[in-house]
Amino acid sequence: MSPSKMSGKYRFVFAKSFLLLFWQCAFTTISIYLSLSETGVIWVIGQLLLGINMLQWFFILHDLAHQSLFRNQTINAIFGHVASIFCIVPYYPWLYIHNAHHKWTGWKEKDPTIPEIKVEDLTRFQRNLIDFCWKYWIPIFAVNYTSQTFFNIKKLFKLFPKNDLKLKNTFSIFWIIAVFITLIMTIGPLNLLKIWGLSFLVYIFISDPLLISQHTHLDYNELDKQALKPVPYIDQPLFTRSVKYPSFIEQFFFYNFPKHGLHHQFPWVPIYHLSKLQEPKENTIFWTKWLKIAKEMPGHILIFKSTKDSGVKL
Repeated sequence: MSPSKMSGKYRFVFAKSFLLLFWQCAFTTISIYLSLSETGVIWVIGQLLLGINMLQWFFILHDLAHQSLFRNQTINAIFGHVASIFCIVPYYPWLYIHNAHHKWTGWKEKDPTIPEIKVEDLTRFQRNLIDFCWKYWIPIFAVNYTSQTFFNIKKLFKLFPKNDLKLKNTFSIFWIIAVFITLIMTIGPLNLLKIWGLSFLVYIFISDPLLISQHTHLDYNELDKQALKPVPYIDQPLFTRSVKYPSFIEQFFFYNFPKHGLHHQFPWVPIYHLSKLQEPKENTIFWTKWLKIAKEMPGHILIFKSTKDSGVKL
């Protein structure tokens, strides 16, 4: 049976997609309410919950960009821009770059999510900074990557030069900026910091190793050995990594997002169906094992080099 037929029954269900978003909005409301508390313990609980909530909004944004939660593009765009406020990733730049990433996974020359800078181009200061932050758990990587990729107007205009795409990308970026300017003007910077400060740190602290684990330190195709053409979805686990967590955490906290090789095989399957499919064996590793090996490596080697370069299999 073909991959598309095998996963055909796992297409979106409107009721499930609606309930997922309803729950997420309710969870957001509860987290913000607790974060407004003057009681320290309750405020901390609210911040921890809101940090997890921000991460989950990113997972939802991810699926909305794949059009896997709803068929209607307008609905996807509306909720995508709501999600972007919480995860600070602009919807249309994410949609266009991420879908190009799925098309060109395995080809660092074509995949727009691969950093343009090479390890040889890094200054000593940059290498030391990357190594220091990775070793001591300072979460700079997701923020830096997001700013350099999804908020980079110059890069976006170069990748997607059509006027309508330029307009959409620009709107999504300024939508986030406008929302936060409005919040600062209405509730004040201190109240915004109270609600957003610690929770955002929780969000990026969790997301840094999670996102780094999925595509770094893997081997890629080589242009001089093979013709440049898209790798079929079913074969893409060769160029992705799935990091396994306890099933409860994976399903209810991470919304099956760590099943990354499986997602690359079936990008049209929504997150609430993904666990029903059999995971590929390629590049699957338990999270504690991955973290132990990864943390023993210098950050610049982990991020900018491959297994062929280092000899380290992750």
